[in-house]
Amino acid sequence: MKRQDLIGKVLLPVLLGGAALLASGAEIKFDFAQFQTGRLPDGFISLVSGPGLPGDWKVMDVTVPPAMSPLMTNLSGAMQATAKQTVLAASSSDAAANHSPLLLFTNETFANFTLTTRFKIVSGSTAPEAGIAFRVQDESNYYILRASTRGNLLWYRVVRGVRYEGQGIGVQIPIARDDWQELRLECSGNSFRGFLNGKLLIPPVRDGDPTNNVAINDSTFAAGKTGFWTAGDTVAFFADTKIDYTARVPLIQTVIAGVMKKNPRLLGLQVYALKNSSTPVIIADGKDADLGAAGSKTEADVLASGRTYFLKQSGSVEVTLPLRDRNGEVIAALKTTMTSFRGETTDTAVARATLIKQAVESGLSISADINE
Repeated sequence: MKRQDLIGKVLLPVLLGGAALLASGAEIKFDFAQFQTGRLPDGFISLVSGPGLPGDWKVMDVTVPPAMSPLMTNLSGAMQATAKQTVLAASSSDAAANHSPLLLFTNETFANFTLTTRFKIVSGSTAPEAGIAFRVQDESNYYILRASTRGNLLWYRVVRGVRYEGQGIGVQIPIARDDWQELRLECSGNSFRGFLNGKLLIPPVRDGDPTNNVAINDSTFAAGKTGFWTAGDTVAFFADTKIDYTARVPLIQTVIAGVMKKNPRLLGLQVYALKNSSTPVIIADGKDADLGAAGSKTEADVLASGRTYFLKQSGSVEVTLPLRDRNGEVIAALKTTMTSFRGETTDTAVARATLIKQAVESGLSISADINE
């Protein structure tokens, strides 16, 4: 039987959440060698924190020492060979101290993770600094762990464009220019730890005891994007970057699975949205089976026009409805597949599907982009 499109039904706005629950671990390695030299790497966006223009970020080939390892650390003073490696290079012509170029990785949002990278500050006339911006909301709101050749490693937050360096936590330590260093950042809930060349420095260690330090406890940002950061006209290189993180399950997936479980007459429940293409894909599935699968013309039309579709099959009915944000804009399509009963009409099927939609809505409390 052909699907019927049903126009003019009154639909409640949906609040779709960017919050997430924890799932299995994952790892991302940034292999800049796969990108064209002289250009910005794919999957990143160049921004600026503070006044001025974004910096110049590009992939380039340089001579670097081998990646640090416990064995190499123990062989102090030994000659180490160098080799050509493709790195990420940052530069800017704006020397203002409150001008901070950012390069954000856009393909993933992180909450709990460990990031390791090697970096080298080549030059900088005002504030020769480089580091990692994390849990970034936008260019004006984020945490930062940064090293400075003025002799310190510092963690602090930027809120609404204001740097809270005075409320940050840091340690005085020599950081030479034109020298490769290893920076490691650990995030777990509201706690953060920073390591330089394998040594825990943030929070500062007391009396040489790693367990005796001033813990960082800050809940300003729970999750966000992660990227590279410099200050002023700093020229810096980054290489051997890796993120080990706890994968995050979107709240919409958790809610859909819960609604499916509580409604035994539901045979299927999927949410479709546009993810980096013109074809809708499943971003939440009550059976957790078809995530990422492409939708059909039906879901595409629901997203484009806001229509509701009905399809009667043997023993079941299928209703696909639009999900809307607070402004009434269609941001997703909800497909419900339910067992049918004798004498069921289009109106009764749509009414049942609308109740399911309301159950989905009631489980969501954060207004955010469904594509988060």
